[in-house]
Amino acid sequence: MSDLYAADRWAIAQNERMAAAKAVNIARTIERSAAILRQAVDQFNPTDIISMVSGGKDSAASDQVARELGAQIRFVMHGNTRCGIPETTDFVRANYGALGDYVEADAGTAYEDYVLRKGFFGKGLGAPGFSYRVLKATPFRKAVSREIRKGKRDVRVLFLNGARKDESENRKANLEPFRRDPASPGNIWVNLIHDWDQSTRDAYLESRNVTINPVATQLCRSGECMCGTMQTEQERMEASVLYPSWGKWLSELDAEGRRLHGFGWGEAFPQPVDPRQFDLFQPMCTGCTRREQFA
Repeated sequence: MSDLYAADRWAIAQNERMAAAKAVNIARTIERSAAILRQAVDQFNPTDIISMVSGGKDSAASDQVARELGAQIRFVMHGNTRCGIPETTDFVRANYGALGDYVEADAGTAYEDYVLRKGFFGKGLGAPGFSYRVLKATPFRKAVSREIRKGKRDVRVLFLNGARKDESENRKANLEPFRRDPASPGNIWVNLIHDWDQSTRDAYLESRNVTINPVATQLCRSGECMCGTMQTEQERMEASVLYPSWGKWLSELDAEGRRLHGFGWGEAFPQPVDPRQFDLFQPMCTGCTRREQFA
């Protein structure tokens, strides 16, 4: 019996040591995020700070740590591509909309209009550039102009983003803590959890009791964009089973796209790819651009 008690005490002590080590690691990681935020604020002297929230775990961690660090967030912005799982946007509206001012960069019918006019965006390395411009960059810039710039000059905005350098070897080599948008230098994208690994991110979210989007839990991604340029047929089937209304909508659009243009969702674009698509700045497509090296 005494041996059993000793084993129990050892297990308890071991768990306490592991918890303490995890807390120290989280604290050190937060310190690195604090340094990134301080440097960005000092260097760019922003007029506004916006928290970008996709509905995934990375942006959840970025938003939470920004608030913990006392960032003066003007509002939360969510890109609604209208081709993703609607439950993700519902989650973002319900959870982040309750925190204060909330803005959507809404693509409206842009996805369906594009597919019916030209076909789907294609597949592989160059394809995400087309979808990014139509579904994210254009509605995003319109929302920023409407809600922040309003015709004013010298407006400098920090967009707190959830990109992490450990997502790929390419990101380890090239992802910077912050970067100006080449097309709009007043927009500065700050990767607040730039140095975090996935296990630390998950431990942090758990330690802060952050509510996680059920879609992100089920699909292991936010699901806010399912344009077909980097998702697999297996991922589409899985999402369709879990979210049948979305699956039915996409199947009907796919059938119409095939009828009009001869190719469907997730298939290679039949025309040559515009080489400029490789150079587009795509900070709101971190999950898909990470997949490019494996395509």
